[in-house]
Amino acid sequence: MLVPLIFDQFFISVIALLTTAMISSSSQESVSAVSLVSPIYAMTYAIFSSISAAGTVIIAQYKGNGNMNMVKKAAGQIVMFTVVSAIFFSIVLSFFAGSLIDAMFADADICVKNKATEYLIGCAISCIFLSLYMGCVAVFRGIGQTKICLKLSMIINLIHLFASFIFINILRLDIIGTSLSLNLARVIGGGVALYCLLGEKSGLSIRLKDIMRINGSILTSVIQTSIPFAMEQLCFNGGAILVSMFIVKLGTKSVAANAVANSTVAVFYAMGLAVSNLAVPVVGQCIGAGDRRMAKNYGKKMIWLGEFSILLSLAVMVPFLKLILGLYQAPADTIGDIYKLLVIITLPMVLFWSTSNVLPNVLRAAGDVKFTSYVSLGVMWIVRVGLSYLVSIKLGAGIVGVWICLGMEWLIRSIIFLLRFHSEKWLKTLF
Repeated sequence: MLVPLIFDQFFISVIALLTTAMISSSSQESVSAVSLVSPIYAMTYAIFSSISAAGTVIIAQYKGNGNMNMVKKAAGQIVMFTVVSAIFFSIVLSFFAGSLIDAMFADADICVKNKATEYLIGCAISCIFLSLYMGCVAVFRGIGQTKICLKLSMIINLIHLFASFIFINILRLDIIGTSLSLNLARVIGGGVALYCLLGEKSGLSIRLKDIMRINGSILTSVIQTSIPFAMEQLCFNGGAILVSMFIVKLGTKSVAANAVANSTVAVFYAMGLAVSNLAVPVVGQCIGAGDRRMAKNYGKKMIWLGEFSILLSLAVMVPFLKLILGLYQAPADTIGDIYKLLVIITLPMVLFWSTSNVLPNVLRAAGDVKFTSYVSLGVMWIVRVGLSYLVSIKLGAGIVGVWICLGMEWLIRSIIFLLRFHSEKWLKTLF
């Protein structure tokens, strides 16, 4: 199950890096615009992402206790609710795109704001098709069919890459080209994902009527499980927006450096994200089968596997760091800042990333979603938002201060989640 997930996450991160590099080659204003939009778009993405994550937990636990009929019913509700939620929030986001950008990033250059508005509308539209893809993938991950997830990921990301090359590098459509490639990839990806879910090879015998029909009890379980995680993600991205707002005050150079560094770091922990995703179906199926001892043992293995994956990724990728950064064609005065940010975050990533990011998914797989959400939110707002503002703006540390606080956030989260894990209070069944 892990190997396809590793390739999946690594593939996604590399494609994201390459597409960001293409945008960067257009202009520094374009990559800055994408950076500003990311946390706003993530607010909408968090809604159906949380439904997808909750769906994986529910599917895994039904699979663990052998109730395939409930797996089928839950799958239909997850896909339906994910798409409906995405449609609603995408319409709202498209309508208020310009107002949001103007209100939140008033200090940004007018060119950056115009491009950000165009890109935000494109992202909002693509959410509808992405939600269909994510609802289907949630089901496949819950039953352990990670190979299908990898194939679907390859389809959607390769189309995005090649379409980006055509629209941005050949046709020179700049930020509009980025939006077009995103929508094209997600339309095809969502369609193929639904085809796979309804096909005989899925082994679930799902029909369109299962997706269209409302099942109150299952839908309630999906909503109850997804709400804490959704609120966490919404507040988390709200905090990220505030961080982006005061990064804008540091200038376009800092915004661009932050965007490139974020994209590069995402490649470094891509394998770790695969382990984090694996923790949900593995631990969830143990809980569903009523084996708490095995759930805890696999939880420990997931933590150590996440740690190993980070070390391995850094060992493989760091020697190629100069080549990776060269893809962005960033101005010479930005490169130094990017290297500085990557150096700052490397040690915290090695020491605390796994316990800060893999361990919460171990807890969530057992239904311990409220605790993980409260902790993640509290630490994020106190450290990454509050302390970052104090250090970067008031004390004058600039963008460096933001990344130092990010490492501190991982440290504090790790301590709290480890205490929770060893207390065994998280070992409870969802149903």
